[in-house]
Amino acid sequence: MSHFHCTTRRGPGLRTALRLTAATALVLASLAMAPRAEAAFINSDPDPDDNTLLQADQLSYDQDGNTVTAEGYVEISRGNRILLADKIVYDRTKDLATATGHVSMIDNNGSVFFFDSLQVSGDLKEGLAQEVRVLLSDKSRMASRTFLRHADGVSELDKVVYTACDSCLGQEPLWQIKGGHVRYDPNAEMVYYRDAWLELGGVPVFYTPYLAHPDPTAGPKSGLLLPTIGAGRNLGFSYKQPYYIHLDSDRDATLTPFLTTEAGKGAIGEYRQDFQEGQLRVFGSLMGADPESTHDVRGHLVVNGRWDIDDAWRSGTDINLASDRTYLRRYNFLAPTWLTSNLYAERFTSNSYFSANAYYFQRQRIASAAGSVPGVAPLLNYNYVSDPDSIGGFWNVDANGLVLIREAGNDTNRLSSRVGWNLPYTASYGAVYTFRADVRADGYYLRDFARPTRGDTYTGTAGRIFPEASLEWRMPFVSDNFGFHQLLEPIVMGAISPNGLNKNINIPNEDSLDLEFDDTNLFSIQRFAGFDRVETGARINYGVHWATFNRNIGTVSAVVGQVYRFHNDPAFTSLSGLAGHFSDYVGHVDVTPSANFAMQYRFRLDKNTLTSRRSEVTGSAGPDLLRVTASYLFVKADGSQPLSPRSTEEVYMALSSRFSQNWSVVLGHRQNLGANGGTIRTDIGLTYEDECVIIGLDFANDNTQDRDFKKGLAVLLRLNLKTIGDIKFNTDVGARQ
Repeated sequence: MSHFHCTTRRGPGLRTALRLTAATALVLASLAMAPRAEAAFINSDPDPDDNTLLQADQLSYDQDGNTVTAEGYVEISRGNRILLADKIVYDRTKDLATATGHVSMIDNNGSVFFFDSLQVSGDLKEGLAQEVRVLLSDKSRMASRTFLRHADGVSELDKVVYTACDSCLGQEPLWQIKGGHVRYDPNAEMVYYRDAWLELGGVPVFYTPYLAHPDPTAGPKSGLLLPTIGAGRNLGFSYKQPYYIHLDSDRDATLTPFLTTEAGKGAIGEYRQDFQEGQLRVFGSLMGADPESTHDVRGHLVVNGRWDIDDAWRSGTDINLASDRTYLRRYNFLAPTWLTSNLYAERFTSNSYFSANAYYFQRQRIASAAGSVPGVAPLLNYNYVSDPDSIGGFWNVDANGLVLIREAGNDTNRLSSRVGWNLPYTASYGAVYTFRADVRADGYYLRDFARPTRGDTYTGTAGRIFPEASLEWRMPFVSDNFGFHQLLEPIVMGAISPNGLNKNINIPNEDSLDLEFDDTNLFSIQRFAGFDRVETGARINYGVHWATFNRNIGTVSAVVGQVYRFHNDPAFTSLSGLAGHFSDYVGHVDVTPSANFAMQYRFRLDKNTLTSRRSEVTGSAGPDLLRVTASYLFVKADGSQPLSPRSTEEVYMALSSRFSQNWSVVLGHRQNLGANGGTIRTDIGLTYEDECVIIGLDFANDNTQDRDFKKGLAVLLRLNLKTIGDIKFNTDVGARQ
């Protein structure tokens, strides 16, 4: 059987092929200046690409046998096909050339064939040989006992071995495909196998009577992809067999039958299309009756579309739907806490932005009362910023409209608008001032709005007028001493607005429930995320920003600050960090001395005791040989609102190591440190990767459970054969609860 060449060795044929470009250029240049005895046209045609040119160190002609013998460095070229050898005898009567000695042939698509000897037609289209080795354009390899090239360019090979691995004589590649017969069709850009075996480390592991894959120069081709096989606690035995459908240059699809023994049978589908001014992606699944579920049919749908209407307008959609709360986790699809569907249109100009959105939400991890999750249609936003005036000031206009509808509960219609004027100014001594004044108006129409303080519901209108002004001062001090570049910047911002604008009991709170006070909004005029609540009264935001830069210690930066308000604002609860006159302290510290170490600490400290109200620490240290990553999160939640996040305390640790050129390992552990805490998830992954294969073995112990999604240990074996595809074996081992 023919063997593969190790890539670290350069055989004679390969060395000759590497000399080809320079040698051809020299010969053709010589021919342009004067005739040479060392070059001859085997046949001639008006089209230069159809000429066959023979070049050699020595040429001799036998008139009796009507043969041309070329020796030394011999090259026959026709168009993009090139044949190299030590000796070629061309029979002009039969139009047949016999090549011996370091024979190699370069095909139209860049593949290189190596032979001990070869018989080929004068136009290089037909050939016959024993013992052939092929280096394909993507550096994958084939070897065969026999080689037959037809006039249409199709090659047939017997007793074939194919691999994408670098392999040496006498050494088995990590994986290879052995076929009894192979048909290589460069016109169809396909390789077809009969009686094919997949071998791993020389051990046969998979047999198929028929196998086909595109050649390295091919574009997308329709056909079967490698399957995913699994077995475990949630699905029982499962099998996915994807079939790829190439519809056209701008669209394709994949259809995957999905079979399980304990969770029903169904299919997964995907459709992709690119338009001249946009794109469309559709992905979904549909599963039949599940013995452990009350649903007769379950499924999900994901649609992503983008359309650029013109230079100013674009529209799109992002649809995410699931039949029930646990479907995505049970069938191993991406499962976020919320599924958000959005239909939108946007308009951009140099000074303005407009958007129209419609939203639909599905909560996945935690059950919600039937009909209580709202839909939004439409949500309108308009923002305009004027050009600067003669003194550098500029106007901004913002408008917002909302229609929020529930199947059960209150409906909200809101229209808000704001007009403001801004003036930035830099003093001659370096201080930076920013003045802002604006006025906002909010109008509401409500249906069936529950008023807990009165124990009734309200249908009608509500509104408010909200003027506000602010002035910010920054003074950056910069020094450069002993190789340290330092920045010290005190910041003070004062804001004023009327008190008590949140007391109207007829104004709901739909979009301002989730308030998080931290260093990112320390110097914001308004810290509420939405429009339904406003920050009122006179207050001062103050803090300091410090940073130092040094070639040896890298970068260190820090921000710390606080808010002082002259009057208490009842909109802020005791756990928000903003209640009372003085707020909690917030800030962050970033330390990045080198590429092998980074740490960030974000905090909120109690204003009286300096105990932690929120702490978030993340860091990583070490080179690729051994790198440690850790994070800690503690949040004392505001439980005054029904949808507010709960208190959280958890830690995550990960250790990764690329301990050799090909091997790497990752270990991760997430632990809930709360009152009812415990292990959330533990992962261990081992990966081998080289030029032709990726093999991964992953263990995950997931300690979360939700109805028909069961906790336990999961094992995933990943096998990627480069140029061929993926094979996945997924096994879940856990308690049946």
